[in-house]
Amino acid sequence: MPGARSWPICSAASRCSRCAVWESGHSVWKAGRSDHSAAVGTPHGLRRSLAVACWGPWVLSRGLTRLAATAWWWGAHGRRRLPLAGLVVGVLVVALWFPAVGVALTALLLALAVGLGWAPGPVLWRPVAPGVGEGCPHEEPAAGEVPVAPLPTGVAAQRFPAGPGEVVLGLTDTATADRSVPARDGRGRWVEVAPLVWRTGPRATAPHLLAVGTPGAGATSLLRSVALQALGDGEAVLVDGSGVGEFACFAGRRGVLGTETTPEGAVAGLSWVARETERRLLLSGADRRVSRPLWVLVDRPALLAHLAWAAGAGDPLGLLDVPLRYGREAGVTVVLAEQVGVWESLAGALVGCTGARVVLGAVPVEQASAVLGGVPPRGAVSAPGDGFARLGTGGVCRLRVPATPDPWDESSDQGPRRAVWELLPAPASPEAARGEGGRP
Repeated sequence: MPGARSWPICSAASRCSRCAVWESGHSVWKAGRSDHSAAVGTPHGLRRSLAVACWGPWVLSRGLTRLAATAWWWGAHGRRRLPLAGLVVGVLVVALWFPAVGVALTALLLALAVGLGWAPGPVLWRPVAPGVGEGCPHEEPAAGEVPVAPLPTGVAAQRFPAGPGEVVLGLTDTATADRSVPARDGRGRWVEVAPLVWRTGPRATAPHLLAVGTPGAGATSLLRSVALQALGDGEAVLVDGSGVGEFACFAGRRGVLGTETTPEGAVAGLSWVARETERRLLLSGADRRVSRPLWVLVDRPALLAHLAWAAGAGDPLGLLDVPLRYGREAGVTVVLAEQVGVWESLAGALVGCTGARVVLGAVPVEQASAVLGGVPPRGAVSAPGDGFARLGTGGVCRLRVPATPDPWDESSDQGPRRAVWELLPAPASPEAARGEGGRP
């Protein structure tokens, strides 16, 4: 545009056919043609020098910023921070002893920064803290973002390698887990999976767990999976608040102290749990350590409380106050599972003392954030057992619960039912062995 000698870039309305202005949150000028230089009135060489002087520092700073963000992102998500830090320190030491090497490294760094700064479009990663995301977890990834890798499918309940007091809630992302373990998939092949390990016991930061899910999302399967692992070295009291017999397969098994399906039975069983917790608290430290861990698993506690109120049986949830508040010191762990839209009725210790949280199913992001205490990361919930978890003050991560159906449920697949049956403890007595149903 004639007269616009103060700035070498033409406007969008008057630019020529060979002069391009690229915009990606900013404008980057490219060299034009001599006829454009004549139109603008600035010599071509001077115009190029002005462009380099104006945009050179900006390109360099943009590239250095991208380098710093990339280093931070890999350090936050990777599991090789110490080796990488040692490598960086080693390179710096070499650069100090050999100035020529230091000059070459500096030149390489500046060249890489310039290349990143001049690269068009957004960077193909999002620098977020581990386990924390933004937006709805059921949305498609935005343009320029790396799609989330799918979690392994077809993994049924099995004996995962775990230490004392550790329970594998399910599978998660490799960057979130602190280990990888072998597991069998649906085809019987051994695959490496990343387990989400929940640590319980006297030093646990989140000794109790609350799972919230949509109907059919797998909250009851999560309770079965936890019970199968807990019965390896502990005892369990199972309470089915719905009364449909979700834990019938555990009846009469070794380590199972009771499987309650009625309000009266639930009140009686939880009353014993409260007294047992107080008895353990009165023991010395040595006697507590030799006591077997006691697990209390309650499915649909809100429904159980309503049925108990209607039947005049008492307040079963009030009996969980002592185990929830002092169970960690007594070796008592409480696991609750409730449905979305009902869990808000839980109050007191049932919410305040359940530091481990799990959300299963296609739950709106607002409700999932209320349960987890943090925004879930992006990732579609595509199958029963898919969801998110947060253990204590850690980050929110994805979770896929292993398929753990009722072995007597003929509507479920044969393979997972057989796997659950093989994991069940042995019958506690010959009478129980004769009274149980046939193998699925």
